[in-house]
Amino acid sequence: MSVTAINAHYYGQGGRAILFLFSLAVVVLVAFRLLAWINRLSSLARVGHMIDLVEAQARQALDQRRDTPWLGGRRGRLETGVDVTAVSTGYVQNVDPDRLQGVAEQHDCQVEVVAAPGAFVRRGEVLARVDLPRCDEAAQGDFRSAFAVGDSRSYDQDPRFGLIVLGEIAAKALSPGVNDPGTAIQVVGAGVRLLEGWATHARPDAPRCDRLLAPSIQEADLLDDVFGPIARFGSGDVAVAMRLRKGLLSLSTLDALATPARAMADEALERARAALPIPADVARVAAIGRQDPRSA
Repeated sequence: MSVTAINAHYYGQGGRAILFLFSLAVVVLVAFRLLAWINRLSSLARVGHMIDLVEAQARQALDQRRDTPWLGGRRGRLETGVDVTAVSTGYVQNVDPDRLQGVAEQHDCQVEVVAAPGAFVRRGEVLARVDLPRCDEAAQGDFRSAFAVGDSRSYDQDPRFGLIVLGEIAAKALSPGVNDPGTAIQVVGAGVRLLEGWATHARPDAPRCDRLLAPSIQEADLLDDVFGPIARFGSGDVAVAMRLRKGLLSLSTLDALATPARAMADEALERARAALPIPADVARVAAIGRQDPRSA
């Protein structure tokens, strides 16, 4: 249309100049967006970029759970009560603690979260337990509405999911078809950073939802989620075995992780002894415990 108007001498000299500048600006903008999209696609193809993205998601979930332990409630279990059951099969993706607190206040009871975010439940299995003599279908629906059940796990309230994904990335990199120990070593570094942040920050004492009880996250499970696949599939690579043992021993200096990290470091050494055929390589891995693990 603009070309037709120019050929018809609709624009003067000034109008033609302005039209040229606008056309040039549009071409530059399109070229810039195209280059940005190409750069985005190239970064998505890099495994290191994906590790960074998963680490960021895992850190956000870990920080949220650290700041609101037991989903903002208290640690504990109900000895007796009525079960609130799931109406569909899938993973618990989210739990709304404020909703549970409000419904518990309405019914003047306490509620225990049995299926925390990340748990897999079948239809009819227990989501929560309430200390009421009976719980009709309406009350069941009220408590059940605080749980979101879907086909897959979610990063939002599930700190372990991000660690599991990192462990899966490392396991795939250590497969014979890929044989990429560098990616596994990068995952070890990401796991150490995440768990160090989990263990070193102070946690609040006062619960926000005093009628809510929820299970704890075990530090041994967090360690196994991210480092377990590396210990199992990377024990035959001396570089991976050394880096894993260094990372675990460095985490063992933190009070919250001391016992499980030391136990996993010893297990990783036993796996290396069984998998490495050369005694000199085994000695290199075993020597990590006799030096400062933070030195490398």
